[in-house]
Amino acid sequence: MSGVITATNLQTSNIKHTNGTTAATVSSGGVVTFNNEPSGISNTPCFYATFTTEVTNQANNVAIKIPFNATSFNQGGGTFDTSNYRWTPGVAGVYQIGATVNLKDYGDDSHFQQQNVSIRKNGTDVYYNRIQLTASYFQGDAYNPILTILGLVQLDADDYVEVWGSIYGGNFNVHSNGSRFYGFRLVGTV
Repeated sequence: MSGVITATNLQTSNIKHTNGTTAATVSSGGVVTFNNEPSGISNTPCFYATFTTEVTNQANNVAIKIPFNATSFNQGGGTFDTSNYRWTPGVAGVYQIGATVNLKDYGDDSHFQQQNVSIRKNGTDVYYNRIQLTASYFQGDAYNPILTILGLVQLDADDYVEVWGSIYGGNFNVHSNGSRFYGFRLVGTV
């Protein structure tokens, strides 16, 4: 099996790429440090954001930026701008970016037929999720599907990501309960 090592007592001080360059070093305590990690950053950039004030009576079929304005954590070099509701990684790499958004029909009258949520990089959709049903499936306040979207995004240090959402078929609210925005860098990516 190529790339698989099976050993009961493996000892090394570094890990090399097939091209001969050192990919990582291993301390005497067994801690692996990847060599392409920026100095001073021991954790990969990551964040988790929420919001507390619900957004109400938004226009039918008009996407809005979801107002994530509070962070539970923001570590490793990234910046979460709570006034613009966006995250800038500060470190280039491939990131797992995700969001869950709780969109709801404003009047609880079953008029909406479609929910849309997207993750945008520098203002352009990179991932998009939609749920679409006939209006008869939505039963006012009794039915409230929550959309989740996630994917891998290549980011430069100064790129930014944000979340947008809309409802088609009626005005809508964005509930904070169940809504979240999060991401982390895959270690070793640039």
